[in-house]
Amino acid sequence: MAYTELTVWTRGIIMDKEGRDIVGSIGAAARMEGKFSQSMENYVDNPDRTNAPTRKYCRISDSEIENALTYENEHPNIVVLVEETMVKGWDYMRGMPPGGTLVINTHYTPDYMMRFVPGPERLSQLVCVDAAKLADHQWLYYRLGELGLDRLSTEGAAERSKAIAPDIAAPLIAAVVKTTGIVKIETIEPMIANKAAFRAALDNLHILPLGQAVA
Repeated sequence: MAYTELTVWTRGIIMDKEGRDIVGSIGAAARMEGKFSQSMENYVDNPDRTNAPTRKYCRISDSEIENALTYENEHPNIVVLVEETMVKGWDYMRGMPPGGTLVINTHYTPDYMMRFVPGPERLSQLVCVDAAKLADHQWLYYRLGELGLDRLSTEGAAERSKAIAPDIAAPLIAAVVKTTGIVKIETIEPMIANKAAFRAALDNLHILPLGQAVA
């Protein structure tokens, strides 16, 4: 049985939608391909605190998911950091089995970021993509204006924008899909609002295979 866990680390309130779009779109694409999937939030992380580290989960399997009632991803094969400073401070790699993939939204090189990764021996590859640049360097300023007015994009409330991945989520989704094959590019691309950023990311990934890391 092929079974994959994806965990996305993001920031409470200001980046909640971005994290949700990543796990939600990948889970939906998996179902379109005939697989079983789950996408969910982690409310233990208190996601309604601005900037608090919070997790989003996706699980994909070729057969029914046996641990469907388990709340957290215990053994993530893929970890995404939506914001680069999250690379320091805690073990976001906890439980990852050998051969995992780490994707980081950053303008830094994989060689530089690798020195901050806990347990790098668990990785088969480190993927860096400058999602903020590829999407729109002003994306967060637009989001902060929206959230400052009514916070409609926080947990438990309706999204102001129904578009999927209109911002930095698009390049991050592209990075996950291209480097892991978790779903097909042609399946998920039609869902993505910012197709230009999605396509640009496919050709602008910086990938460091395990064994070439600089300590």
